[in-house]
Amino acid sequence: MTASEKSGNGRGAEPPVVGEICEVIRRHQEFLIVGHGRPDGDCLGSCLGLYAVLRQMGKDVRFFTPGPIQDFFSFLPYLGETITEHPAIRPGEIIIYVDCGDFERVDEVFKPEGFIINIDHHLSNAFFGNLNWVDTEACAAGELIYRLALALGEPISPEAATCLFTAIMADTGGFRFSNTDRVTFETAAALVAAGANPAAIAEAVFENRKPRAVYITGVIYQTLKYEFDGRLVWNELRRDIYELAGGDEYEPEGLCSDLRGIAGVEVSVLFHETPDGWCRVGLRSKGRVNVSRLAQMLGGGGHHNASGAYIKQPYDQARDRALDVIRAYLAECFSTASPVA
Repeated sequence: MTASEKSGNGRGAEPPVVGEICEVIRRHQEFLIVGHGRPDGDCLGSCLGLYAVLRQMGKDVRFFTPGPIQDFFSFLPYLGETITEHPAIRPGEIIIYVDCGDFERVDEVFKPEGFIINIDHHLSNAFFGNLNWVDTEACAAGELIYRLALALGEPISPEAATCLFTAIMADTGGFRFSNTDRVTFETAAALVAAGANPAAIAEAVFENRKPRAVYITGVIYQTLKYEFDGRLVWNELRRDIYELAGGDEYEPEGLCSDLRGIAGVEVSVLFHETPDGWCRVGLRSKGRVNVSRLAQMLGGGGHHNASGAYIKQPYDQARDRALDVIRAYLAECFSTASPVA
């Protein structure tokens, strides 16, 4: 029986790369954890959970994300120590990317040289690290960090448990999405036993919306566009809506996923006009349509049921081109009787 099987990670023996990552962590002292831009709950929770584990081991550790960070994540331990400006890489520092499908997921400028560990669960991961642990069966990057802690033989502190429970809860939509399985609940139970408070975390993440974010949500719901007999719903967040609400910081969290919850909808799409005039696209599916493939066609990536893309073209041009790609792809998907993989 392997160490990972003894530790009870729920998915059997870990791949050899996990042992290699553990050896690198044990042999080195300085680490930089990197999370993607516009970090969600899984990114922040998994990165800060790893931060807690490495600190517990006596390591010198930093965490960088270009942000912005939604203020309802302010309860997360160690968030105040997050770096949001590009850090200089220290000699000998090991760089660990968490929940990042590729370098561009962070930003277009930060591409550090050095030894890189890539820990992720996205289908579209580019395997850009010197060591790559990509497990698409994991419900969240937070699950992988939990399993890494077990492989390292490190106990889960209450701080790490809070971070990792947040990661898993966020990326499963409060344990509602199809990536939720038996292992998800086993991991969540272990994190609660280690000190995570599910009710407090859920209230902070899901029940803390600003009135201006609710205003934006109302505008979007009033002007939804339906196609393919209601199986596709889409809308767009233009600059004028943000300006009326008070700024991008009021973007509603999870709005694209909420649109997917409308009866009869199989795919939801939300376009965002960025401050520099480009286009960001959110894609969600109930399962029949693989929006990860669709996102890759648009230059992005993600999961089967939740993906996105960032298109550096003038917004109207990018939106129209994306809609053409989306319509052609869905016409093919909806013409078949079986799910599109």
